[in-house]
Amino acid sequence: MNVATLALLIPILAIIGSFVISIMKLRAKQLSAANEYRNQSKSINDELQALRNRVEVLERLVTEDAYDLTHKINNA
Repeated sequence: MNVATLALLIPILAIIGSFVISIMKLRAKQLSAANEYRNQSKSINDELQALRNRVEVLERLVTEDAYDLTHKINNA
């Protein structure tokens, strides 16, 4: 290899190397954001399930005959 080729090859390799490093950093950020999104999604789904369970319990209480009778007594 002559000196001119080597002088041209070194900056090209440095530029390519910096692009590779930038891509690797970006990929790491994307993985981190995806994991954070998954965690938030799971916590939201858990909270939604808990709220659905509470609504089911409230619906059962309201539709019971004893509740209706107690409600009529309290309003009379």
